Order: sequence, then structure tokens, then C-alpha cells
Amino acid sequence: MNNLLEPFYVDRQLNHFNIQTLVIESKVLKKNPLGDPTKRFSPVLVPKNVDKPLSVVLVLAGFSGNGTKYFNQRFHDPGFPETLDSLVEAGQAPNSVYVFVDAMTYWGGSQFINSAGCGRYEDYLLDELLPTLEGQLLIDSSRVAVFGGSSGGYGALHLASSHPQRFPYAVAIAPDSFFEASLLPEVRQALYAIKELGGVEGMKRKLKAGRLQKRRDFHTLMNAVGMAYCYSDKIKKSEPQWPVDMETGALKKDIWKSWLKHDPVVFLKERRSKVKKVKGIYLDVGTHDQYCLQYGTRQIFKVLKSMNAKFSYSEFDGNHFDISLRRPEALAWLKRYL
Repeated sequence: MNNLLEPFYVDRQLNHFNIQTLVIESKVLKKNPLGDPTKRFSPVLVPKNVDKPLSVVLVLAGFSGNGTKYFNQRFHDPGFPETLDSLVEAGQAPNSVYVFVDAMTYWGGSQFINSAGCGRYEDYLLDELLPTLEGQLLIDSSRVAVFGGSSGGYGALHLASSHPQRFPYAVAIAPDSFFEASLLPEVRQALYAIKELGGVEGMKRKLKAGRLQKRRDFHTLMNAVGMAYCYSDKIKKSEPQWPVDMETGALKKDIWKSWLKHDPVVFLKERRSKVKKVKGIYLDVGTHDQYCLQYGTRQIFKVLKSMNAKFSYSEFDGNHFDISLRRPEALAWLKRYL
């Protein structure tokens, strides 16, 4: 049974929110290809003393992050919940229900999509998480936003452009995009090491032994494998489909084409009629993004502009690791709608 439980984050005191946990025993994630847990725990901030239908913000974590990471307390860092609480106090963020979504996988993330390699995380959000939340709280289903940066921004664009009636608002900061520049170089860089490690199964053994984490290229390796499981059409003997040849690095055009259909620069064009139904998209990126996402985001800007979509666009003088600093501006924009 799915429940909204009493708080277990007992060390956090917020003025405007109670902290609870949405527990989902997922049916759609049963027998997922990676054997990941089906019981999911998503922290939830519920506004205090509000007796009208509530708007909802689904917070989608970036790659290798999860909903609970936002509640980690670091030295001299107020944390996202406390920052959000102060922004609501100042009238600069919507007083909404905030759900910090648990969609982690063994290889670092699901991209919040249905995939042959990871499982049905899109259906998990649509068919289980949102309905459970609506069954527990008084929710205004016309005011639901998806909010994230990097992989979370990717998820926001994917969900809103696929289901504008369920997710009419999207915040995407430096969203994964333009795979040719952001992802393909990472894959090519990782493949030699993956082969030397004994393929994905060899990586898994070293990961379990705690040895893979010590490598300097750990993030590159995990990102390549994680995205391969998300974007591959087929998984053979637990190995994803690689879009380049392991020996020569040459592009495998058929597999690369199947990966590209997941690129926002591509899929937003194909979902034109649905994109035009999204009530608002917030798009933001740093001009010095280490993964070249400024180029992808600028292409998304042109796509959205060409179809007269309802969106806001901005760039900031910063890089991929400054995404968290952009949340106040994004939340201020979101407050206009929620």
C-alpha cells in the first residue's frame, strides 16, 4: 500500500512546510531490467495551514542524484528545503507541495523515461506517484510543474512535452540535450576503459568491490553506461547498445539514430502539437557549461521559438555546477503560474 507517512527528517524545522515521505510500492517497476528496488521513498514538503487545493512541484534530480539528496545537510549550507522555506516567506516561490522524486537506478538515473534498459519510470510517475499524492492531499491537478537541472531538466522537458495535460509547467536548467556534443564524446572517452574493465559486468564487479569509485574517470564511466541503459532500444546479455564501435570508435548510424530520438532537440520538434499545449517552460543554462549544454539549450530555444511555444529563456555567467544557484530565479518564475 502507498502512503504519505509522518516525518522521519526530525532534525529539520521549517516555517512553511511539514516534511513527510511518500512511500510507493511500485507495480510498474516490478521486474525492472536492472533489479532496482520497487519500494520508493520520496520526501515531500507539504504547506502548513493551507485549506485550498494545492499546486505541486515534482523536483527531479540530476544524474547520480536522488530525491533524498536535497535533504543532506552540509557545513554552512542552508540546504534546498531551508532556501525554499525562506523564498516562500519572501513571496518569491510558490507555496506548493514539493515532491523530491525517487527515481534512482543502479547506474545513476532513469532520465524519468520508460526504457528497455532501466524500466518504466515515466509510468511510475504518471500512474503511481501522482495518483497516490492526489489520493492523500487536496491537489489542483491543473497546477503541476516538473522542475530540474541537467538530467532533471531533461526529465522536465520530456514529461511536459509528452503529457502537457498532466505536467503543464516545466523548469529545465541546463537540460541534457544535443547528444552529439554533450554525450557522444563521453561515450567515446569511456568505451576503451569499459572494455579494459571487462565490459559492463566487469564494471559491476568493481563497483560492488568499491574499486570503481576511486577512478578519476568514475563519473564519465557511469554517465556513459547509465545513458546507454536509458537510451538503448535493446539490451543483449546485460550489455546496452553502444552507438560507436568499441575497436574503431566509428559511429554505428542505426544505433545512434535510435539514441537521437531521445534528444530534446529532436523530440521537441516531433511533439509540436503537444509542446504548444504546455502552459509555460522555463529554460536556463550557463554560458560555460562543461558538457556543452549551452549549445543544446540554445537549439531548444530556437525550436520552441519556431513553434511559438510559451517559454522563458535566459543564460547565466556560470557552468554546469552552478545549477543550484539558479533555483531562486526559476522558482520566482514558477510562482507566477502556481
